[in-house]
Amino acid sequence: MMEKKLLGSTLSDVAISDIDLRPGPFSMSFGFDLEPLKASIGRFGVLNSPYLLKGPDRKFIVVAGYRRLLAARELGWPDTACQIVPDTFPPFEALLLNLNDNLTHRQLNTIEKAMVLKKLTRYLKGEEIIKNFMSILGIPANRQTLEVFLGLEELEETIRVSLAAERLSLRVAGLMTGIGRDDRLRINDLFTTIKWSFNQQWEAAQMLIEIASREGRSIKELIDEKEIMEVLGNDRMNNPQKVKSVVKILKARRLPSLLEAEKLFKRGLARVSLPLGVRIIPPPFFEGIDYKLEIVFRKGQELREKLAVLSHLSGLEMVTDFWRGMEPR
Repeated sequence: MMEKKLLGSTLSDVAISDIDLRPGPFSMSFGFDLEPLKASIGRFGVLNSPYLLKGPDRKFIVVAGYRRLLAARELGWPDTACQIVPDTFPPFEALLLNLNDNLTHRQLNTIEKAMVLKKLTRYLKGEEIIKNFMSILGIPANRQTLEVFLGLEELEETIRVSLAAERLSLRVAGLMTGIGRDDRLRINDLFTTIKWSFNQQWEAAQMLIEIASREGRSIKELIDEKEIMEVLGNDRMNNPQKVKSVVKILKARRLPSLLEAEKLFKRGLARVSLPLGVRIIPPPFFEGIDYKLEIVFRKGQELREKLAVLSHLSGLEMVTDFWRGMEPR
């Protein structure tokens, strides 16, 4: 059998202790679970040999196969077969080798994509990265998105972990680069303690930044206020209810007139005396023109009776004006 060679590499058994297993210049692994890989390697061995390059201190630098080597070390292997690339192997080619090795067998997470783009900036101009690499990584190929990804490396590890696990919106992370450390850590905590949709995160983050700027306070102070903390700590509320309540608090803070409009609307409805099981729902935050009528009933006759009561109920013609302070006649 012929010895496998690629790019001038040589297959050789290498002691794990002779390999530098710190994240190196070609590493693009972050936030991964090593256990499934350990289970696979423990049963079938290393199916694809890692690639190594001899470093200046005679320790081997990992070109490709970083996670495979970590798994082998944790399994207690003394050595493993590796492909040794020539000392003259260009660093840029080594980076591309690792990128292609990763893309053939797994999906990179957000932080790993940011790591790739950051490393590419050592060798290429932004225009070339946008043109030739961003689409390969599944990223919109434009300057603005590139700048967002390049800024992720400056964020704290706990935030990068949230991004890698898809618990934090990339758009929100882009906003975080423009605010202080304590504020962005507190936003990350708010959005990961309970589950938010990415659209909800974006809306809330914008409101927090706007309110803090207008009031001359920190975002951390706003989140830590009693009203929001009571919602987050309320065991009787489920996750969606907590998110909805926090958004409502922020909306009222951003638009003080909203809270007054809600009070006036509820007071107007109370004076109309709707039948039991009937609700009139205004447009969200009174920003639209469509209202909803909700009727709860068990039998058709009950529905008919409630509709009959509603058809003769005075004051309903004023319902869309209650939030403006106009009273039913």
